[in-house]
Amino acid sequence: MGTIINVIAIIVGGMIGLIFRERFPERIAQTALQVMGLFTFVVGIQMALQGKEVILILISLASGAILGEVIQIEDRLERFGKWIEKFLKATQGSPAQGFIYASLVFAVGSMAIVGSIADGVKGDHSILVTKAMMDGIVSIPFAAGMGPGVLGSAATILVYQGSLTLLAGGLQSFFNPLVIAQLTAVGGVLVMGIGVNILGLKKIKVANFLPSLVVIILLTLIWN
Repeated sequence: MGTIINVIAIIVGGMIGLIFRERFPERIAQTALQVMGLFTFVVGIQMALQGKEVILILISLASGAILGEVIQIEDRLERFGKWIEKFLKATQGSPAQGFIYASLVFAVGSMAIVGSIADGVKGDHSILVTKAMMDGIVSIPFAAGMGPGVLGSAATILVYQGSLTLLAGGLQSFFNPLVIAQLTAVGGVLVMGIGVNILGLKKIKVANFLPSLVVIILLTLIWN
């Protein structure tokens, strides 16, 4: 359900951008994103407070962040995006350029991964709904500036996030309540980092923290 809402939001936002083009004030979009940043931070806090073993959360975040920095996940994702644009020869203003750029912005991020996992494991749509609202807002200026190709990114989100959600749902039976609570808490910390980025308070390479999601599962299973 969270992914479906996300897809609808992108389509609606993109249609608004195509209809109004340059007439949509950028300051309104910026203000709306600030609201979403604050709300994202609140959602992250709520998730983080569900953790039971705080020391395991700390260890998983620290070790996962170190591993992510060694692998350079965020930098690799950025290079991957640039390679896709170059490979497909997306020219400025072309439909392909709008599709690729919007798909990368909406899909390549920790919020999509954490939200899909929460949706699949717990049936918690809140992260993806928040992401849907932000994507819908961002798709307005995207579509206004890059054209109808932005609408095609909705298909990317449907396949990508939908697959992650179904995969997480399939693994749900292997997780006990403690693992789910710990996984939710670590995911909440990552969501808080996303909120900090949206508000522009500090640049946090949240994607480098993604290994923490795997580490917390392993640590909790061993601890349990």
